[in-house]
Amino acid sequence: MENEQRRSPRVMFSIPITLRGADQEGKSFEATGRTVTVNRHGARIQISGALTPGQSISISNQTNGQEADFRVIGPIAPPTDKVGDWGVECVHMDRNIWEIEFPPVSEMSDAHILLACRNCQKLTLQSLSLVEVEVLETAGLLTKPCLNCGQLTSWGYPKRGFEVETQTYQAAVREATTGFALESERRKSYRKPAQLPVRVRDYYGEVDLAQTENVSQEGLCFTSTKKYLLGQGIMVICPYDPANEKPEIRARIVRTETASERERYVYGVHFDQPLH
Repeated sequence: MENEQRRSPRVMFSIPITLRGADQEGKSFEATGRTVTVNRHGARIQISGALTPGQSISISNQTNGQEADFRVIGPIAPPTDKVGDWGVECVHMDRNIWEIEFPPVSEMSDAHILLACRNCQKLTLQSLSLVEVEVLETAGLLTKPCLNCGQLTSWGYPKRGFEVETQTYQAAVREATTGFALESERRKSYRKPAQLPVRVRDYYGEVDLAQTENVSQEGLCFTSTKKYLLGQGIMVICPYDPANEKPEIRARIVRTETASERERYVYGVHFDQPLH
């Protein structure tokens, strides 16, 4: 399902950032952009302009004002004339400017979902079983221990102020380079950052077991090593539990991207009929 060599789970979480540093000529620069994914040790960021592998930069989280030093690992996606994707690693591992708690690397589970404590609003990437996912989807809340509160509290999906960005990929690129996005390009429903097992079946009967990156009532985003075509019709089951299969949902591929990992792709899926 997921690359087990990744040092910590990561989550698609797009927030505005400010970068500061010095270019190869020693001239100071400042640029704005945003994260694409974040994990315990670093992030995939999207900015206008080029960086250099090994370059030292400072990144400021515009949502909370926290800042830390990072090292540029290298490019992740081929740059366009306006924007590029880069991998960065935090120099000081004890710094967490995203204010998200990540589960231990050794902690295995059926799913990872970004949740917020309803008491202190602490964001945590929770390791959940599929039973807990079902309770969360039906009841809207889960009772889990909160280390920050020191007691059992109610947990739910983050409030709107902390949700992942709801723009289409093209609008997100425009926002990273110009600072605004067109309202008409916003999705009708927000997406919840959730890594869930998903089964995808094409119209020829070939089955693909993959993992989501986020889900909504109108669709989902998943990663896979299989190649799908833009506009291709598929059938999906999410979350997928072989012991308790749900009915398939008819859907269509509406977006394709190359993921950071070699031979892995990111797909945006739109359901033919929204979930209720």
